[in-house]
Amino acid sequence: MKQVWRKQKPRTPGFIRAFTMETPLGDVLEAEFNFHERLVRLSVEIKEEKGRMYGATVKNGTVQSEKDITSGRAYPVFRKIWPFREYFSSLPDKDMLATLGGAYEIYPPFQPEVSEKKRNARGPMESALFPSTRYDSIFGIVRETKFQRWRRERREAREARGSLWTRFKRRVWGDLQDICLGVGFGCLVYYVYYDYVVLGLCLGILGMVAGLLDFLVRKRSVLMTKVLSFLSFGSYFFYNGYVYF
Repeated sequence: MKQVWRKQKPRTPGFIRAFTMETPLGDVLEAEFNFHERLVRLSVEIKEEKGRMYGATVKNGTVQSEKDITSGRAYPVFRKIWPFREYFSSLPDKDMLATLGGAYEIYPPFQPEVSEKKRNARGPMESALFPSTRYDSIFGIVRETKFQRWRRERREAREARGSLWTRFKRRVWGDLQDICLGVGFGCLVYYVYYDYVVLGLCLGILGMVAGLLDFLVRKRSVLMTKVLSFLSFGSYFFYNGYVYF
């Protein structure tokens, strides 16, 4: 079933807009809006609980009442509504989402802000950057530790790079091209000018060009062994040509 909100006639007197949705698991969500009094009424019908219904009324980000609609008694419904917060966040009514004001952690998908009242009500070690873990055990949420995150990031980076043999095959052809080009061009310069100084300068320039090709054209890390080999041979020929010839 396509997960979209559908308009319906409000059931509660005084409410002017209403939307309903059925989740893939068969739960039915409803939201009604009273624009003049800035009230939003949320209700959920949970299939796993044999259609038991729970509801809450929110005014400007503050929960006014919570109840078990099936029995008609007051009942804390945070654990019933919170799992559906992403569905309620997709309500096609900006005024309704603004009136909810972050209640039950329902925020507009394009502007996930935390109201000042919610921020002040949290403990000193909690903030918008560090969400509360109070209900993790209830909903079975398992958060990564810093060490687990570090290990995962390293594993993902290693998988992205590939094995040593894969990396070797990926770049060996380009490096062989650079080496062959450098050797061929060096031989050509030597036979044309017959001068070690010119040969040394050309090899040094070719080493820098090979590094720039890797970095700018091939978009990969520079093979320093290749670059240093060109520079070393270039320095050797330049020194010998300048000193002895």
